[in-house]
Amino acid sequence: MSDAGRRMAMAVSVVALAAGGGLWLSRVPIATRVIDKELAAKGVPARYHIADLGLGRQRLTDVVIGDPAHPDLVADWIETQTDLTLSGPKLIATRAGHVRVAARLRDGKLSLGTIDRLLPPSSGGPLTLPALDVDVADARIALDTPYGTAALRLSGRGRLNDGFRGRLAATAPLLTVAGCRIGGLQTDMALRVTATAPRVAGPARASTIACKGVVAQAMAGDLDLGLSPHLDRWFGRAQVTAARVRSPAATLRNVNLATRFRGDAARTSGVGTAMVDGVQTVTASSGATDWHGQWRLSNGRATLAGRLTAQHVALAAARQRAMATLGAVAAGLPVAPLVAGAARDAARASRDMQVVAELALTTGDRTLLTIERGRVTAATGAHAALDDGAVTVGHPDGVQLAGRLTLGGGGLPSATMRIAQPAPGAAISGSAQIAPYARDGAALSLTPVRFTTGGQGPTRITTEATLSGPLAGGRVERLRVPIAALWDRRGQLTVNRDCTPIGFERLAVSSLRLDRAALRLCPIGAALVAVRSGGVSGGARLGATRLDGTLGGSAFRLETAGAMLALAERGFVLTDVATTIGTTRIAATRLAGRVVGSGAQGTFAGGGGQIGTVPLLMSAGEGNWRFDGRRLTLHGALRVADTAATPRFQPMAARDIAFALDGDAIRATGDLIEPTTNTPVAKVTIDHRLSQGSGAATLAVPGLTFAKGFQPELLTRLTFGVIADVSGTMRGQGEIRWTPRGVDSTGTFSTDAMNLAAAFGPVTGLAGTIRFTDLLGLVSAPDQVATVASINPGIAVTDGRIIYRLLPDLKVQVQTARWPFAGGTLTLDPTVLDFGAEAARRMTFRVDGMDAGKFLQQFDFSNLNATGTFDGVLPMIFDEQGGRIAGGRLTAREGGGSIAYLGELTKKDLGVWGNLAFQSLRSLTYRSLDVQMNGPLAGEMVTGVSFTGIKQGAGAKSNFLLRRLTRLPIRFNITIRAPFRGLIDSAASFYDPQRLVKRNLQALIDEQNRKTGVQPPASENVP
Repeated sequence: MSDAGRRMAMAVSVVALAAGGGLWLSRVPIATRVIDKELAAKGVPARYHIADLGLGRQRLTDVVIGDPAHPDLVADWIETQTDLTLSGPKLIATRAGHVRVAARLRDGKLSLGTIDRLLPPSSGGPLTLPALDVDVADARIALDTPYGTAALRLSGRGRLNDGFRGRLAATAPLLTVAGCRIGGLQTDMALRVTATAPRVAGPARASTIACKGVVAQAMAGDLDLGLSPHLDRWFGRAQVTAARVRSPAATLRNVNLATRFRGDAARTSGVGTAMVDGVQTVTASSGATDWHGQWRLSNGRATLAGRLTAQHVALAAARQRAMATLGAVAAGLPVAPLVAGAARDAARASRDMQVVAELALTTGDRTLLTIERGRVTAATGAHAALDDGAVTVGHPDGVQLAGRLTLGGGGLPSATMRIAQPAPGAAISGSAQIAPYARDGAALSLTPVRFTTGGQGPTRITTEATLSGPLAGGRVERLRVPIAALWDRRGQLTVNRDCTPIGFERLAVSSLRLDRAALRLCPIGAALVAVRSGGVSGGARLGATRLDGTLGGSAFRLETAGAMLALAERGFVLTDVATTIGTTRIAATRLAGRVVGSGAQGTFAGGGGQIGTVPLLMSAGEGNWRFDGRRLTLHGALRVADTAATPRFQPMAARDIAFALDGDAIRATGDLIEPTTNTPVAKVTIDHRLSQGSGAATLAVPGLTFAKGFQPELLTRLTFGVIADVSGTMRGQGEIRWTPRGVDSTGTFSTDAMNLAAAFGPVTGLAGTIRFTDLLGLVSAPDQVATVASINPGIAVTDGRIIYRLLPDLKVQVQTARWPFAGGTLTLDPTVLDFGAEAARRMTFRVDGMDAGKFLQQFDFSNLNATGTFDGVLPMIFDEQGGRIAGGRLTAREGGGSIAYLGELTKKDLGVWGNLAFQSLRSLTYRSLDVQMNGPLAGEMVTGVSFTGIKQGAGAKSNFLLRRLTRLPIRFNITIRAPFRGLIDSAASFYDPQRLVKRNLQALIDEQNRKTGVQPPASENVP
């Protein structure tokens, strides 16, 4: 029976006893006065009717106690039964019809209003139920509490201390208790008392219960509570279900709580189970989850201990995806397959797990949660277990850890970790044995990992890792790295504060293979690696280093004066880098870059080197580079020079260079530019196979035009002093091929019309195609043909044809060269010209069948006419002083010829004697004519001219003196000193009588007057 019902029965009994005390009077008025007096003495307003008053039996009707407007009790009838004892009347039974009571709960005490004044004071002894027969048809209590209002309904009959049977129902639309809101509460309990021990049992329901963000819906409970006779001990069972429990952190489906308990005011304990069909959180979910164990409430403290089992536990899909992609953080590193594989397996394991743990929870001054013998088993076979110790959470000083943690299976690495911590918040120390872990071509082994953490100091971890795995398109074997990590209380992780020796057995990147090496990395700043607030910093400095190996099957060596790596920027700088790949050399004074994804990119400066055995040296390179994990590319510009001791080519600028190293293949393209004039010269394409040590280069010259300001000496020193003032366009293509056995090169170049100035005179209309059998050595095939429109060393020769060949060591073999020349031919004897040494170059020209008249016509001498045919030889020598003729000779053929002056001359011009001589000698014939030439082409030429057999020709006047003179055997020996190109004027002198007379006739006449013979000046003796 509830306390409210019990208090109401006692109040009714007081009224009934008052009535029963006047039974012997047998008078209703007397009884009424007694009751009224008793009520007035207690100060209780009341109304009632005594419907029946007999010996031991009383019946009151229309009972109203309290303020009539708001009564504390209303009953349609109440009957009591009393018994007279020596101490007075005693209530032994009571019955009631429909009773309505207004009750209030304040400060933990139940009040029935004015009825409280009718109740006897507490005896101070144990609370017991009275030996009273009660029969209540329908008692309803309106209970007002600080938590809300409730309506109670009581019915039942029987002796209160033994045999009472009844029902208690309660409803409450909304209660707020200890911050929880209970909506739609309904109960319907069965009450019974057996041997003074009451027991209540029955269901309870609530539509919702909300406590601090936790909302339970469709709550249903079943309570079976038994009390001791003195109501100071209890026992029973309870079961509560909820269709859904929601909180900000989780949602539970179909919660079922069941417990059996026993206790008293000092201590209550029991066993229980908690089952949930499913749990859903932002980060994880589970299927059927149950807990079973023991609990205890004592002195305001709760203790719970039991076993938790959760089936089909899974991380949220987003967490699974995030876990599966954890391997991306190590992309491009040797550990990537291990991290990625473990991440994938951990993600797979997180989809379906069973979690089993022994839990102990205590509350009081602080709440402590202890986890013992926990185990997580995934459907994939992965597992993690904690035994031989526990994890305790809730100490004000921190977590306390102790025991052994093991994990492995399902593709995850196997490890055993032992942890010791003497007290909460104290330093944790331990060691971990991690089995070698290998997958997808990567392998990791660790020496025992030793660590200390917590307390007042930082966390320290030491081990040595040996790692094998893929690296940027290649692989590293047995990379050994000692690890000394420090995690301070500010949350900063530093790894290797001191210089650290590392080494590897073998390293391969793309087609690069490095042999065993040992390096020493020294930190830049506080440590090699520093991690704080999610950011990574630190870096390494590397001293002078040499690495050996192979690249593309060729021997490889890398040397650097030093290197630096900055982790925050993922950048690095190498200085004075020099690599040798077989016969290929590549170097840079500075190589800078940063890691991007699985590759890297950056800039280089001071680049240079030599590809294979190609005699081209690269230098002053600068530009950008990129490595994508397999392919290395460079873009920029550099300088190209001839490697010969005496360079054959002037240095060139190479621009728009595109260089690619893919596996063992090198490909480079670019433009060769003459740097002083920025004139494009050729487009270059280079292909090289490192594994074979062979390759080829193509130089395409689409059209190279020479003009004023751009001359061949800007491209090669070989033309300096040989040709100048070049005008024209050259085009063609060259190819250079190389193997480990050597280099060969070919090429074909053509010009349609080239004009130039040579030491022997201007050349126009030079045309032809030259086919090189050794382009680098400037060696051609035999029988190369060049045609020349005109060469004019002072005497123009046209329409020449030269057959030649370029020989090694910068020599030119002229097989034959021939020109039409004044009705005859001019031929160059076969010769070899050496342009590779500071030596004289000799050419011998032969004149065959030159017609004197046609020769003069070339100079437009309209007043001269000549006949005769000449042959001769013109040996020429070219050296650093220029060109000269040495022993040149032209000789008239047998039969001689004639010389005639067709112009007019008057006495005024020569005087009487001169005019007479001119008229006589204006037309001469000769039997022989010999011209000898010696001297430089650009300086004073010494020319000797000899005439013999001179006679008057047609149209000449004669007299006695001249007839005698012409019968003399005269021989002229004349020496002329003049520039070679001034010989034109001298030639006019030879053939122009006017000039001859002016210069020599008077001296001749004077000499004839004194001698019997004639001996002209600068002539030989004549008989």
